[in-house]
Amino acid sequence: MEPPAYHVVQMTLAYTSLAQAREEAPAMLADHIARAHALHVAGELLMAGAFVADGDSPVETMAVCGSREAAEAFVAGDPFVQAALVPSHPIRVWANMFASR
Repeated sequence: MEPPAYHVVQMTLAYTSLAQAREEAPAMLADHIARAHALHVAGELLMAGAFVADGDSPVETMAVCGSREAAEAFVAGDPFVQAALVPSHPIRVWANMFASR
């Protein structure tokens, strides 16, 4: 049996650090986090977070969703995406080799 497929959203933000995002867009960041928590509780967002960055390149994040629809909804409703502060947000199919159905 094939492992279940997940849908991973990779976001590249227009900030070089989370500190910069906190400073320049604190309300947007708070909305982003609150929305992610709500989607996680609802079972639509399985895990999410930012990659540890060196401050010299854009902040990159990743969100793992259980379906393509959940991933697309996550992107469409994200405050940073809506404010055009996410120049890149591909959704990729990912097979977790440890998951089973």
